[in-house]
Amino acid sequence: PPAGDGDVVVARAGDGKIYGLSAASGTRLWVYDSSVPNLTLRGLSMPQVSGNRVFAGLDNGRVAALRLGDGQPAWEQVVAAPTGRNELERLTDVDAIVLVDGPEVFAVSFGGEIVCLAADSGRVIWRRSVKSYSGIARLGDLVVVTDDAGVVWGLEAQSGAAVWKNEDLAWRKLSAPAVYRGSLVVGDYKGYLHWLDPKDGRIVARSRAGSDPIQAAPVAQSDILYVLGTGGRLTALRVN
Repeated sequence: PPAGDGDVVVARAGDGKIYGLSAASGTRLWVYDSSVPNLTLRGLSMPQVSGNRVFAGLDNGRVAALRLGDGQPAWEQVVAAPTGRNELERLTDVDAIVLVDGPEVFAVSFGGEIVCLAADSGRVIWRRSVKSYSGIARLGDLVVVTDDAGVVWGLEAQSGAAVWKNEDLAWRKLSAPAVYRGSLVVGDYKGYLHWLDPKDGRIVARSRAGSDPIQAAPVAQSDILYVLGTGGRLTALRVN
């Protein structure tokens, strides 16, 4: 999906280009081009607009911060560098949505790294080995990420140290976590929603939104949680 601030619309393309368009007329204002490896994961990280900058995860394992007005890069930072003997092992896509939270930016790659960056400069504040294509959420001092093996990690936001680790949902192809009324919620490949206690990561409840996989992160609005399955079924839930 594109993103914008009301004046500029930012859209990603599969060839590595990011476009800035006029929201009023659709006229192209600028274009930013990044290198794309021969082999990448299917999917693109949705750009995130914050103030006068747009942040985007790239297929080459980097995060770019661009000036919203003209598309010029403010900084680029490597999340994960390609390693391995073949192209499959060298995948480093940052496909999960970059989490912009005030002065900090959190990004995770399929190359096996999660980083916390300074939003103004791209300086690495901390780095930890976690491999993910789904996404990140923050709840207070906790950063929560689901990795490629279905493990849910609760990390300290200031240092990246592991607060807890839940392996009960291993290999269930989890969605990115969502924050709903003080709890954490992840969907899986069978349409189940798992509710986790942010204090220790244990599962406290389970419900089902359908039989189709849940790949997109659930969306919390007010006291309702919206869940979209891959078959097109939209479910709204409320916890009493």
